[in-house]
Amino acid sequence: MTEKQHNNEMTYVEVIGDTVYGKHLIATISISIAFSLIGFFIGKQIFPKIAPEQMVQSYSLLLGIAGSLIALLTNTFLFKPKRTLNETPSTSEEISEVYRQLQLDIEEERQSIKDDPVIAQEMKEQGIYDMFMNEQEDKR
Repeated sequence: MTEKQHNNEMTYVEVIGDTVYGKHLIATISISIAFSLIGFFIGKQIFPKIAPEQMVQSYSLLLGIAGSLIALLTNTFLFKPKRTLNETPSTSEEISEVYRQLQLDIEEERQSIKDDPVIAQEMKEQGIYDMFMNEQEDKR
């Protein structure tokens, strides 16, 4: 395989804030449409024999939705995520920098957390309370 062919295969597309391979996107859409339509048309063949006439369309649509769910599972197993997520604990300084970039007042946020014991307790349970409060306590 030449370098040009390899680069063409690795064409990325941004969809809803995520980056995916273009070929994988087309394949997943095709698989989803195919399974949905197959389910719907199988329902149109089967349900007239076993269901009341006014319910055939509804049951067929439900079978089409079931086909969509099967397509979802199929796509999940065929196309694994290509990215890796590296989580590192944030420091109080990093959070302060983010607040500065967003032009928000970190001190106001810290005060509102202190003023609401429910929020403070939830943040402590999640292990993020110290990230917001350490810098302020260090200044004392």
